[in-house]
Order: sequence, then structure tokens, then C-alpha cells
Amino acid sequence: MTKFLGALILSVAAASCAPSVRTNVAVTHMLPPPGAMRTVAIQPYNETVASAPDFQAYSARLAAHLQAKGYTVVAPAGGPAPDYIAFFLYRIDGGTAVNQLEGRPAPATGTIITYGLRTAFSTSTRRIYMRAVTVEIVDRARFRPNDSASYLGARVYSGSVVSDGSCSTMAPVIDPMLTALFADFPGQSGGLRRVDVPVDAACGLDRLG
Repeated sequence: MTKFLGALILSVAAASCAPSVRTNVAVTHMLPPPGAMRTVAIQPYNETVASAPDFQAYSARLAAHLQAKGYTVVAPAGGPAPDYIAFFLYRIDGGTAVNQLEGRPAPATGTIITYGLRTAFSTSTRRIYMRAVTVEIVDRARFRPNDSASYLGARVYSGSVVSDGSCSTMAPVIDPMLTALFADFPGQSGGLRRVDVPVDAACGLDRLG
């Protein structure tokens, strides 16, 4: 019994220390039930995303999430017009330097009263990066590409995910952030929720997120 309890405690401790991406998800939408036999094409939100070398790979991951929710993902051109257009945006900043204190054990000197009670501190600096993923879906029949007002009128879904952590690139966090966005897709309109997504690898000193 003692061995069992010890193993259980260790497993819980390991789970609590497992790397994860902590995200905040905000959603507004007027979508019908997920899927509903609708087609959707994925397009970059702006020219910066369009020219990014990783856009095709990341958009394929977005497509997989949409397909899992019952949508049929089609090419944006060269075929039948889609019901919806999903505009995809992702970005990461240059990081902010954050100072933190690191404790060191007290030296093995002194009396039994003072031993172990003194801790020396030093200051270290790490960078924290802000990451954001946005997916906005518009009704293609109501959207006119050169009319910004029509974009707002045709928009039927807007979802954003933000996170911060020690990862300096999007590659390790794009999958967890998309998973957080689609965990309750389309979700409650006007809602804000926190989603922690476990991952297999750490990035930085402590947790991935």
C-alpha cells in the first residue's frame, strides 16, 4: 500500500510539472452548428503571413482542425466558390526581458540554529515572448474583397488565442494554440476561456507556454 501511494504521489507530481502551453481564447461568432456540410477556403490574413515560409505548413494544420469539425476545406481558387473564407493570422513578438531571482542553498557553516536558513540570491534575465493566433471566417457570398465594411458585415466567426512563454518561435506552439482554439469550436460567442494544452517537449527554463 505504501509503495502504491508513493507511486501515485510521484505520478501526480510529474503530471503537475509536465510542460504545457497556457492560452487565453476569445471567440465571437454567428456560425451554424459545426460542419453543416459547408466548404471553407483558407487564406492568409495579410501579405506578411502570405510570404511567410511556414504558412503552407501551418494552414494545413488549421485545415485538419476544420475538417475534424465537419468542414470541407477547398482551394481558394480554381474550383467551386467556397461557402466560407477563413483568414489565418499568427505572429510572435521579439520578446521582453524579465528579471528573476534565483536562490542558492546556504553554505554548510554556522550553528544548528542558523544553518540552512540563509539563502543567497542572484538575478538572472530571461525573455518572454507573446504569441497570437487569429482565425476569422467570413461568408464568401456577402464579402467584397475591396470593401472593408463588407468584411465586417460578412464575418461570422472571430477566434483568437494568445499565450506567452520562453519559446522564441511559433513552431513549438502553433499546434497547441490551434488545439486550444478548436477545443470547443465554435464555442460560446462572447466568451473568454483559459485552456492549458499539455505538450511533449519543454522550451526554455520551465514550461513551454
